Amino acid sequence: MSQAEPLLPVAPLLQAAETGGIVAPLTHLGVLHVAGDDAIEFLQNQLTQSVKDLPDNQSCIAAWCNAKGRTRALFRVVHSDTGILLIGNAAVLKAIQPKLQMFILRAQVALTNLSDDESLLGLAGPAAETLLTEIAGTLPTTSGEVSRAGDLHIIALPSATGLRYLLLAPQAEASALQARLMEALTPADDAFWQLLEIQAGIPDVVPETMEQFIPTMMNLEPLGGISYQKGCYPGQEVVARMHYLGRLKRRLYRLEMAGDPPAPGAKILDANGGEAGSVVIAAAAADGNAELLAVLKIDAAEAGGLTVDELNLTLLNLPYQPPEAA
Repeated sequence: MSQAEPLLPVAPLLQAAETGGIVAPLTHLGVLHVAGDDAIEFLQNQLTQSVKDLPDNQSCIAAWCNAKGRTRALFRVVHSDTGILLIGNAAVLKAIQPKLQMFILRAQVALTNLSDDESLLGLAGPAAETLLTEIAGTLPTTSGEVSRAGDLHIIALPSATGLRYLLLAPQAEASALQARLMEALTPADDAFWQLLEIQAGIPDVVPETMEQFIPTMMNLEPLGGISYQKGCYPGQEVVARMHYLGRLKRRLYRLEMAGDPPAPGAKILDANGGEAGSVVIAAAAADGNAELLAVLKIDAAEAGGLTVDELNLTLLNLPYQPPEAA
C-alpha cells in the first residue's frame, strides 16, 4: 500500500495493529535536545522523574510542572549520544522552551528544538515487529526499553495487545525508512496513534490543557512518571503532598462515547449538570464512536451519568491499576 492511498477506517486499522502491522508518521510530536555538562543535573531539578537514575537503554515518562504542580508538558525522556531527548507534543515544546530556558541560569546547558530535524514514526502489530527486526536487528522487548541502530532510536511502548514502537530518526535517513515501512505496512496517522495511546491509558498535554492537571491526576504514578525520592523540582511539594497525605480526589479515566471526539479541555458534567472533570485527549474509534482520556472527580465517575457536549459517556477499563481514591 502506498502512502498516497487513503487511510482505512478505524476498525480495520485496529485489526491491522493487532494482527498485521501499521505505521503512522507522528507529525504532532517534536523533540527538544538538552545538552551540556550540566544537562542531566538540570533536568533532575526540573522533571518529576529521576533522569540521573535512567539507564541508557531505558526511557521514561516525566512531567514539567509550574510552581503550583500543574503540568506544563509531558515528555518521553530518552538518552542520546549527545545529551537527553525530550519527546512530546510539538506545539507544547515550542511554547515551553523559552520558559525552560529561564531556569538554566549559569548552568552549562543548551536547549535545541530538533522537531524540524528529526522524524518520528509509530509502529504496531506483529508484521511491523518482523519488518523492524529485519531493518534494525535487535528490538527492545519491554515497555520503555530503547534500542539503537546507528542514529535510529527504537522505543518500546505499551499497548492493549502487546508492544508498540516509537521510531526516532534524522530527517535525512527517515525518508527512505518511512517509504519502506509505508509500502509494507498499513498506513495510519496521528489520530489513530492517539487512539492507541488512549487505549494504553497514556495521557498527553496539548496547548489547550497546559497547566491544568497535576501529574498524579493523570495517573503518572502507575505509569512510572513520578519519583518521590529524587528531590526538588517545580511543583514538587504539591505532588508529594497529594501522594503522602492521600488527597487524590481526581484521576485519569478512559471513556467511550458516540459521535466525534470532543476537544481537549472540554468540560465533562455529572448527572446533576455539575462539573465532573475535563477531557485530556480524544480520538475517533470504531463504529462512529470516540474514545478519550479524562481527568474526573473520582466520586462523580463512580456515580455515573457523565456527559460531554450533551453526549453520554461510558467508562472503559484501563490496562493498568489506577491510583486509589483518598
